Amino acid sequence: MSVHLLIDARAVQKNVDGISRFSLNVTKCIIKKRPDWKITILIGKAAAFHLENTKAEIILDDSSRFRTSVNRKLSVQMNEIAPDVFLNFSMAGPQPDAPSIITVHDLMVLNLPCYFGDGIIRNAFSRYIFRRALKASIGHASAIAVPTMTTKLDVMRGFQSATDMVFITGEGQALFTSPVSAQMERQNFFLYVGNARGYKNIPRFLTAYGRLWALNEKTPPLVMVVRKDRAYSYFRKHLDSNPARSNIKVLTHISDEELRNLYLTCKALLIPSVYEGFGLPALEAMATGAPVMASKTTALEEVVGNTGVLIDPYSVIDIMRGMAELSAASPEELRELGKRAQERSGIFSWEKTTDCFLEQIEALL
Repeated sequence: MSVHLLIDARAVQKNVDGISRFSLNVTKCIIKKRPDWKITILIGKAAAFHLENTKAEIILDDSSRFRTSVNRKLSVQMNEIAPDVFLNFSMAGPQPDAPSIITVHDLMVLNLPCYFGDGIIRNAFSRYIFRRALKASIGHASAIAVPTMTTKLDVMRGFQSATDMVFITGEGQALFTSPVSAQMERQNFFLYVGNARGYKNIPRFLTAYGRLWALNEKTPPLVMVVRKDRAYSYFRKHLDSNPARSNIKVLTHISDEELRNLYLTCKALLIPSVYEGFGLPALEAMATGAPVMASKTTALEEVVGNTGVLIDPYSVIDIMRGMAELSAASPEELRELGKRAQERSGIFSWEKTTDCFLEQIEALL
């Protein structure tokens, strides 16, 4: 059967972030698994190189995913293309006549206070705009993809009409495609990978690390891989005033090879977010056998399970406790944690995620 799938991948960035990795890996897997399909992809000009050398038809489009007027115009253009199914890797966008799948990676934009900054009026107005856009997308969608049960429950609580349309995809990782020995020797440093936005809990995290270092200067050094975005200057203010500043190294815009090496050699990955839709760095670290400190009551708990050190992200003392446990653990204890984490990482893959999408796409044909 001839199938034409239209994919909106405008969420993909030139410098790859979590949503970009999700979108690119699922897209490439679909192309590989369904070579007889016609696949058309909308993507920004600066990010299009990520999909070079694929058989897909590329349409360059740098328009906003959240502007109603833009999406109306795009919907008309998509109806002229007449795809059999429309797959959107974002939770907002055009609403063509074709059966549509949207992707809700998380709902922190609606559920986290001050997501848009400190201004009360700005936050209230922005949440109103996003809720209206998401409600319209959900009302039009044929199915809604989410990465975890945590996000599924968030969607169902916020939009009861979506209950029967939500399906869980999971995620995967592509940094480590060959088995890694969990018995390898690790170096004495903690690792953080992510941005510095509010949900990452940087102020509490750095406060906890500074206090732990003040109590014990043998606390492992901290290497932070932090993307330079709108929150970076805010992050630097907290960093530069930290008493353990000399024990903290910051890296930005590193290559995948450099990131692989950090995962392979760190003592443990620390990810104390107050909110996550999935938590890809946790899975990447687990694939190498690195122990992970992660937050309870978030999607991270679904990913890490009982293989890591779980902490209360709202408690500076509990974040300190988690780091202290990992700092004091013997090499044997760390290897056992890493072994369990690596075994658990095997239940996640981009192939399994793609199969979830393909099942839904084919059900809509």
